[in-house]
Amino acid sequence: MMKNVRMYEITAGTTRTRITTSDPGRGLLTGNATDFGVFDIPQLRGISRTAPYFHNNSAATLEEMLDFYDAFFRLVIQNNPKAPILTTDGIHIDRPPTPAEREALLAYLRRL
Repeated sequence: MMKNVRMYEITAGTTRTRITTSDPGRGLLTGNATDFGVFDIPQLRGISRTAPYFHNNSAATLEEMLDFYDAFFRLVIQNNPKAPILTTDGIHIDRPPTPAEREALLAYLRRL
């Protein structure tokens, strides 16, 4: 069972469409039935030039952003040692990133 499920009714001319969902996506903004379940995803392209990061601008650099996630993941592991964190085989998430992986991720983000 989905949490926070609501029914939305969209009227276009004489056509009424009812959609039940917990997340209407763009449909809530446009009122268009075809936009329900559609989302605008921010691109990473140019991310190295869009600092500061997070909704409250609390990370001035990409390094600070990764520091935040690193601390968060370590806290999760500390509180729940069996919690999945990072994948090593593309399927199972099992550990935080190594320093080399972190540097590779930073290099990748800077190249976008």
